Amino acid sequence: EQMDRLEKVGFSWAVKGAVEQEDTKFNADWECEACDVIWNIRYGELCEFQDFHGHLDVPSDNRILFQWISEQRFEYCKKELGEYSTMTEEKEKQL
Repeated sequence: EQMDRLEKVGFSWAVKGAVEQEDTKFNADWECEACDVIWNIRYGELCEFQDFHGHLDVPSDNRILFQWISEQRFEYCKKELGEYSTMTEEKEKQL
């Protein structure tokens, strides 16, 4: 009877923390997938750059690709130093 009265006034039985935790996991999974998509796009751009120019020395006026390849070099160095890095074995092999 008390539960019915609470539900009639809009009481929610969902546990807020549990919902937020599920949402956070969903968002983290989605962000990881989005990062992988962006990484693959930039990698494709880098391959096109190399095919066209014959080297991987991306000039700074190509801002997006220059920044991306700089980040990859930085992540590789962190990995070599044993620090946390987003550089995976798969990415390293591709590069």
